[in-house]
Amino acid sequence: MPKKILMTGTPGAGKSTILSLFKKKEKNTSITNLGTVMMEVAKEQRKNIKDRDKLRYMDDHDITEVREEALSRIMSHSRNAIIDTHSSVKQGRRYVPGFSMKELGHMDVDAIIYVDASSDDIIKRRMADSTRKREIEGPSEIDEQRSINLAIISTIALHLNIPIYILYNRDGMAKDVADQVRTITKEIFGE
Repeated sequence: MPKKILMTGTPGAGKSTILSLFKKKEKNTSITNLGTVMMEVAKEQRKNIKDRDKLRYMDDHDITEVREEALSRIMSHSRNAIIDTHSSVKQGRRYVPGFSMKELGHMDVDAIIYVDASSDDIIKRRMADSTRKREIEGPSEIDEQRSINLAIISTIALHLNIPIYILYNRDGMAKDVADQVRTITKEIFGE
């Protein structure tokens, strides 16, 4: 039976960079971005969303409907996979969990990897990333979201009885962190 790992982190910690470095050396593991699959579903369901960063502003009913369909598609894949996702979605001052307890009941996930970095490094990376439209935030807002995210993944891990791995992506260390992800996948997937 294929195994799945949720990979999440503090937004701007370098998760996408790490996954692209991981994928260059690791061909047997599928990497699926939940937001990308949700965007495909939203387009199919004519939700009038043209930008992935706008998914988080859909109303609660629509986002749940789209996410449930996206997760159903991802969970049906027949390969070991890393699911690239967010623990929470920030909407102004409001945080929305990345998964409901109902959705967790249908997920067959074997581990969670959380990627983090210092708040200062995250601010530098966000400012340098012209591909995303993120709100400008200071260290206290980043620390707040990190705390929310860690609470959420702790709840997920407790509910599913799975381990959490926390990896720190310091500046210039992304290749080392990708190697750490490779070690974790070998442990979880048995490859």
